[in-house]
Amino acid sequence: MYNLAIRGHDISKAASVEEMALFMKTSGISNIQFAMNVSLPGIDTSGPALNPGMGTYFKNLFARNGIQIGILSCYNNLIHPDLKERESILKKFESYLRHAQYFGAPMVASETGSVIPELGYTTANFTDEVFQDLVHVVNRLVKSGERYNTIVAIEAGLNHPLYSVDRTKELIDSVNSDFLGIILDPTNLVTAATHESMVSLVTEAFELYGDKIVALHLKDYVIENNQIRPVCFGDGIIRYQEILDIVSKKKPYCYIVLEETKDEGILKARKILNG
Repeated sequence: MYNLAIRGHDISKAASVEEMALFMKTSGISNIQFAMNVSLPGIDTSGPALNPGMGTYFKNLFARNGIQIGILSCYNNLIHPDLKERESILKKFESYLRHAQYFGAPMVASETGSVIPELGYTTANFTDEVFQDLVHVVNRLVKSGERYNTIVAIEAGLNHPLYSVDRTKELIDSVNSDFLGIILDPTNLVTAATHESMVSLVTEAFELYGDKIVALHLKDYVIENNQIRPVCFGDGIIRYQEILDIVSKKKPYCYIVLEETKDEGILKARKILNG
């Protein structure tokens, strides 16, 4: 019992959003995580450019093909060290929250970012000072979410200030809002040394903050050169059935978003998951 979704930009052969919607219709997948900056490179999708007409156009386009925009992506570096650049990023996110209703999207999503502008790895991300900075930023975004009745969906990752299940729980407790949601990507939270504990990690996340989980990213992987390497769903070693059993029990009809699975691989994944 879950709602299968795909990222629009994983349909790499689609030359337009219309072709993207048609592919989804024929594949039988009815939910999209829509990253306009990737899927619409020729259109201005910055914060100031968003408008009710744009949202309604894409909502209706997808709806004609039986598709809902489940997640509106606005992935960016929310804790950018350049405060002027950060302000621009946060204003864009707030514009997405304000306009999400016209797209028919219940949430706007992002990872947390890094104190390094290019989003590189640094242990500086793991300090309490940076975490408190993140809390301040998320509190600001959530206030907009509350105003516009749109969930702020935050995704954790090992290289970010939100690097673990426990740290995510800290953020939830610090922000304390019904409009903060969590996108759980368990592959983002394990290493080659810890990946065998992934199912336990998912169980723990649902025990600690299952009420906050609004979507799960399902990213298959292999271990290569002692590193996690994402692969097309079905080609890796993720224990997906155990994870989906947890989601179906704890969060019926939750969005399950395929990630790093493209084109024909999407059809293969749907067959594996839905029969």
